Amino acid sequence: MYQMYKQQPFVQISPLTEAEYQRWAGLLAERLGIIVPKERKMFLQSKIWSRMREIGYQRYDKYWAFINSGVEGNLEWSQLVDRLTVHETSFFRHQPSFELVAEDIQSHLADCDDVLKYKMWSVSCATGEEAYSLALVAHHICQQTDKKCYYGVTATDVSSPAIALAKQGIYGIDKKKQINDIYHPYLNELNKEMFTLSAKIKRRIAFGVFNLLDVKRPSQVKYDLIYCQHVLMYFERHVRRQILDGLVTHLNRGGLLILGQTEINAWSHADMQRVEKGRTLAFRLT
Repeated sequence: MYQMYKQQPFVQISPLTEAEYQRWAGLLAERLGIIVPKERKMFLQSKIWSRMREIGYQRYDKYWAFINSGVEGNLEWSQLVDRLTVHETSFFRHQPSFELVAEDIQSHLADCDDVLKYKMWSVSCATGEEAYSLALVAHHICQQTDKKCYYGVTATDVSSPAIALAKQGIYGIDKKKQINDIYHPYLNELNKEMFTLSAKIKRRIAFGVFNLLDVKRPSQVKYDLIYCQHVLMYFERHVRRQILDGLVTHLNRGGLLILGQTEINAWSHADMQRVEKGRTLAFRLT
């Protein structure tokens, strides 16, 4: 069975041939849109080989066949994707962007009569810190008003293992330092080493696996805010633009798209207007 594989005795790493590199890089581009340039060949090789060793494979062609076979192959693919994508993240990773989030929620709150309805999408949530940060901002603002607040966060990532960790929402105590004291009432320490988010925060977030190449598929769900940072860098420039054009279709009128400052250059959209706000890169659907 898939789950019964055990790591084998050490065998020296086998180098990827040029043909093997092209085949694996092509698979990543086809399935995920992720580009692995030649200068990253050693990275690709080490990640594939490391995973092969964990489950007892010594030949790339045999592992390739496994990856492309049936249900177990699909499960193994998700494990490999987890190795190949970076989940280095933190709570409130780019503070100016979260300040813009807070301003946008407050603006919606001021404009509504008695009920705030606000939907957010954390496009590449990794292990959940970004999504929980969005929920903390919204929850804290809603605690300061007598108006009814209905808000939620859809949080997605291409990595199934990352999403599984995000759903748990359990983090090392050192990460608590990344969270402003005003949000600490919504945190629960499990012990001296770990903490989690309160149920009030967790129930506002729906986690799921999502491939950004599917972003242009029609959806009835529209968002007031889409937060897309630290992911576009993995894609070729023309694919980045396709993804952004797709994200626009998921915004409500007046919705806000927040991006990473250095991840896209010279993108424009006829229906999007640049939001001038300090050290942020954001656009609003007009």
